[in-house]
Amino acid sequence: MWRRTAGRWRRAMSALAVVEHRSTALPSVLRWRQFTVSGSAAYQPAALTASPSPTGTGLPAKIAPAEPPAATPLTAPVAADAVVIGKFDRGRQARMRAFYSAEGLCARVQAAAPRAEREHGVSRSVRAAQVVSPHRPGLIPLMVDHGTVLGGRTAYLVEKTVHGHNPTDPTQVAEAMAAVATELGVVQDAVGVTAAKLSAVVSPRFLERWGDLVDAKHVPRRLAAAVDKLIAKDDHLEVSFTHGDLVTSNVLRTDRGIVLIDWEYAGFAPIAFDLAKMHVNSGPAGPALEVLADALGERVGHRSGHYPLVEQLALAHVVVLSRLEARVRRAKAAQRMEPLRRQTHKRVAALGALMALDA
Repeated sequence: MWRRTAGRWRRAMSALAVVEHRSTALPSVLRWRQFTVSGSAAYQPAALTASPSPTGTGLPAKIAPAEPPAATPLTAPVAADAVVIGKFDRGRQARMRAFYSAEGLCARVQAAAPRAEREHGVSRSVRAAQVVSPHRPGLIPLMVDHGTVLGGRTAYLVEKTVHGHNPTDPTQVAEAMAAVATELGVVQDAVGVTAAKLSAVVSPRFLERWGDLVDAKHVPRRLAAAVDKLIAKDDHLEVSFTHGDLVTSNVLRTDRGIVLIDWEYAGFAPIAFDLAKMHVNSGPAGPALEVLADALGERVGHRSGHYPLVEQLALAHVVVLSRLEARVRRAKAAQRMEPLRRQTHKRVAALGALMALDA
């Protein structure tokens, strides 16, 4: 197994070494250092013993592995204290995050789009910092540096490391969801909220994929029929700048409030679609809907010709479910089919609960 992954780690560390020497914000080394590799993480064991300080130095708590039964040594000429490769990443150029304990910095490194005009995770994160920081600077990690190396084929972003805790139980997620809706709302009011019909924001193949999902019996026929009527309305949705991936692991509760990390999918999208990932983890659909509706106020789902909030949340799940085939391919490659099965079951149940509320 290690023989198959050793080449991948060497390529990842080589790219990181180039980034460290290019960025003026990051430390760099000329000598080779020894790391311990466990799964998708490589780390300096000594760095894991240092606790995060109030000034932001140290490594995030979740970087430390849980005493793996087997670990492999690796040498590389990089200054980072820990490097984590993305769990779904299987491309030749690894998507990774590198952490620098003493400097309190985190660097994201990934392959850049082959053409300059195409966006990728780093470019979207840079744009998010430029959009969000003027209005809610505490909501996003502080951007320190960014650029490209290796002839533009690899992009990097350096940020201040954020220390905090992810919301865990439904009550914490609901509280965080309300705070996120409020904080993002300030940004969205500043940059503008527009309206777009459902058909304008979904993929051209959305209806085909949804039909395939129903035919494969992933969704009960009665529920699917109710969803079909909802889709056929083709009403409007409120659209503005969104985070794009509001899973709980991207939401940190800190001493200074909520901070959102990993803005690699940020862009203009339906506001309710963005928040649906938090709503589904916020306990029973009805009470969670009340919390979210209170936080959003009159901004979503109240205008004539617009889907109400409950329907927009339901459609958010429909859109994600319609992409199940592609998600299965990624999950198989990453050996993460069981988490996908659980997520799909939970999303179908959430869809049913929301449609019942709307009945």
